[in-house]
Amino acid sequence: MGIRGIRFRQSGGFGGLVRCCEAAPEDLGDAERCALERHAQAERARAATAADSGARDLLVYEIEIETDSGATRLAFDETCVPEDLAALIARLQQRARPVPP
Repeated sequence: MGIRGIRFRQSGGFGGLVRCCEAAPEDLGDAERCALERHAQAERARAATAADSGARDLLVYEIEIETDSGATRLAFDETCVPEDLAALIARLQQRARPVPP
């Protein structure tokens, strides 16, 4: 599976602000690329979100991975970010900018 691009979206939280950014494959380290590919293949993307956890005002992170075989969407609330994606999500959060709802 070759990653061609990544779109990151952060939503939720107390203020409900939506922030987004994009990343190119070159922006990923080898470990991050492997982790994304592994999560995408694992279930072609069923992950816990704030709606599943029952918690309110949590940040929700969505990563859409564009690959040679199509797009896959991963979604995690802040309580269940996989350890192997935590550093990538933190870096994408820093790059993300507010967008209109």
